[in-house]
Amino acid sequence: MHLSPRVKRPTTEAIEAFLEAARRARPDLALTDNWEVRWIGLDEETTYRIFELIRAEDKTGTFTLPWLVERTARKVPHAGLCLVLVDMAGRPTLLVRVREVREAVFGKVTAADTAVDGTPVRDPEVWKALHTEFWNDLLAPHGLEVTEDMPFWIEPFELVYDADQH
Repeated sequence: MHLSPRVKRPTTEAIEAFLEAARRARPDLALTDNWEVRWIGLDEETTYRIFELIRAEDKTGTFTLPWLVERTARKVPHAGLCLVLVDMAGRPTLLVRVREVREAVFGKVTAADTAVDGTPVRDPEVWKALHTEFWNDLLAPHGLEVTEDMPFWIEPFELVYDADQH
């Protein structure tokens, strides 16, 4: 599990309880080891806003940097991968399932690439500024920073379980 140092690491018990509740609610998911924990947002406020955008089906995807996958324990995203989204306190809240993975280049990001993000950040210029800040925070410990030729993956997803609704 690779999370920002600003996010409290969820306990094994919390993750197991969340996954068990998701299995009971959605036995069709076949949750074995095809999941990973992620955090979305810059801070507590944006994380909760993003959760609301996901619940409203306004935000229908996320993004991953191959550079971080290469340097951390994160899984290479693939169709069917389930993401346990935690809040800043490390509480597992939403479970989303990746539908597909597409490749893109940061300096060539288009509105089609950002269409899976929430309405407030779909404009490519807004998206680039926000993701530069977010990813630079995660890349800095590895001696890296966002560049125009940096690859990233686009991961359209579907919400499959919401702990606050069960």
